[in-house]
Amino acid sequence: MINAGKPSPGRSGRPRSGEERLSREAILTAALRIVDDEGIDAMTMRRLASTLGVNPMSIYHHLPNKAAVFAGLAELVFAELDLADPGDDVPWQDQLKSAALAYRGALRAHPNLALQVLSDTSAVSDVVVVTVEPFYRALDRAGLPPRQIFESVNTIIDFIHGFMLGEVAVRAETFELAPDLLERVSRLPPGKAPTLTRVVQALGPEGLHYDFDSGFESGITVLVKGIEGL
Repeated sequence: MINAGKPSPGRSGRPRSGEERLSREAILTAALRIVDDEGIDAMTMRRLASTLGVNPMSIYHHLPNKAAVFAGLAELVFAELDLADPGDDVPWQDQLKSAALAYRGALRAHPNLALQVLSDTSAVSDVVVVTVEPFYRALDRAGLPPRQIFESVNTIIDFIHGFMLGEVAVRAETFELAPDLLERVSRLPPGKAPTLTRVVQALGPEGLHYDFDSGFESGITVLVKGIEGL
């Protein structure tokens, strides 16, 4: 005779408090909060379950492992890059710059996740089409053939990734290069790197104050001008 007051063997019984409202979106939102606040290493399945107030095993019904969680986080962040087509009225150069700024903005908003994404590009495989479509669209409007579109997009994405690695490492709006650089230049033997010496001394401490926003704009402008030459 079955005891109706207890769950039968092999069944988990009634969900614990909090599990009835568990969803993939809720799990990813909580995981992203942990990563943003405390870093990648803090995001464990046990910690995630504790934050949600559920049994760790209940998470696996929605996301099979930690790798799936990180892939879901990349999807959550990069899905916002599905930029609407501005049409032919907007110059392709402006479309390309907007796509680059949006891509950088998505990574910059979550610097701890950015390091994970840049070290494991397979994590964004499911959203890569959404991510790069605006770049392809802009360069197609520029009249480039398929091979040049493909290579140009890869070059731009590589630039953004490399730039972000430096920006995330510094974790500041600006970067003070001047004191060390000026000192190093002043110690160079006479006639050694004369052009570098002249430029650095002409700029002075204020001119060598590096701002990440203007640096990124400058880099993208150089790339766009190079593509124009194609």
